Amino acid sequence: MARCIVIGAGLAGLVAADALARDGVDVEVLEARDRVGGRVWSATIDGGGLVERGGEFITAGYAATEALAARLGLALDGMGIRYPDRALRPDPGIDRAAALAAAQRVEAAAAAEPSAPALELLAREVPDPDIRELLASRAQSSASHPVEDLTGGHIGDISHLLDDVETRRVRGGNQGLAEGLAARLGDAVRLATPVRGVRRAQGRVEVAADDGTHVADACVVAVPLPIMARIAFDPDLPAAHRAAIAAIPFGRAAKLALPLTAAVAPAAVMSVPERFWAYVTPCDEVGGRVIGSWAAAEPVLARLAVREGPERWIAAVRELWPELPLDPDARPRLTRWIDAEWTGGSYSVIGAMPDGRDRHPVGDATDGIAFAGEHTAPAAWTATIEGAILSGERAAADARALLGAG
Repeated sequence: MARCIVIGAGLAGLVAADALARDGVDVEVLEARDRVGGRVWSATIDGGGLVERGGEFITAGYAATEALAARLGLALDGMGIRYPDRALRPDPGIDRAAALAAAQRVEAAAAAEPSAPALELLAREVPDPDIRELLASRAQSSASHPVEDLTGGHIGDISHLLDDVETRRVRGGNQGLAEGLAARLGDAVRLATPVRGVRRAQGRVEVAADDGTHVADACVVAVPLPIMARIAFDPDLPAAHRAAIAAIPFGRAAKLALPLTAAVAPAAVMSVPERFWAYVTPCDEVGGRVIGSWAAAEPVLARLAVREGPERWIAAVRELWPELPLDPDARPRLTRWIDAEWTGGSYSVIGAMPDGRDRHPVGDATDGIAFAGEHTAPAAWTATIEGAILSGERAAADARALLGAG
């Protein structure tokens, strides 16, 4: 029986492992943490409210996510908000149709000039300063990267940031997707087993982990790129892979969750000048009594002093949404993707691909190794739950080809 080792029990790795196992491959999954899910991570907060510390919003077009949830018997509940549509404070009175038309002009310009600075395209195509600032703020928040450093390739689908379809979440938490897959794999998933090295020789792959050496016919590497940088490859990855990895800029972001003393109707509110937003949704055990907030890109994180703690951010939320009944005695839940000691950044910013490709060549299989992870997904799906699932499915196909070649 063919054997494949999957490094990483995030959603992408588990999807790949599950697909291979269903094809009769002997699969072993090695995960450094003591939980599955990676950046799909559900938790509770004081008072019992459900919060998503990682991937949260299941929006329009998430066909692979819907199919996986159905196969696992998991329901998707509406969250009462239409991500990424949100109320603006202060409200400049922007007409949504005018904003959408402006976004579509920017997309056309970005397709013609993918290497042009994003702010240059926005300035040229969007004469209304309020709409221009809205689109810049949304682009920066979505990419988790300063808009000054983005190009046309990064804003080629900016109109989707004005979608108004109700967003959803897995009932009981999005981590249920990963937990459902892990349950099917059973003892094949080994937690608290960090991988240190991958050696390929004589048609075999040797994976050095803290508990010893694991040998297989092929391997799927399904960890964030900053984590992959800590794995020693022998021989090293091809130069094209290393160049591809080096070309991906990483965003920085953080999430804040706070309990409320009373239920609040679902809503999403954004400060365009401060470029952060907050939201309340009803799909948790205590029914709309948790507020979440998202801040992204280094300038925003610095203004909110996220590295020092949640205090300044909480004050900013109070100013943004003063009518919220925040619980002054409850502990906030702060999750950061900021520095190397955390995860090396947030989600990769891919944008335009070289040679007209739809995904980055860092996802290409090489000698004995396939790659998964949202950073290897099609460009429209990087940094999403859908992208993680799609990448796992593609990596499983790549691993099957490697096993067949072997």
